Amino acid sequence: MKKHKKLGLSPEAYLENNDSYSFFQKAGGHIKTGYTGTNVNDLVVIVVEKENPWE
Repeated sequence: MKKHKKLGLSPEAYLENNDSYSFFQKAGGHIKTGYTGTNVNDLVVIVVEKENPWE
């Protein structure tokens, strides 16, 4: 069972509230980079689609 299910978290509810920060902080996968000293954001995101990613 995935961690969000064990914790009783609903990804849909967090998405509806535009609050992915809190979801990933509780469920794991939260990325906090910290201060870099630059005004450049270097972030690469890879999206892998599944039929139902929450299962």
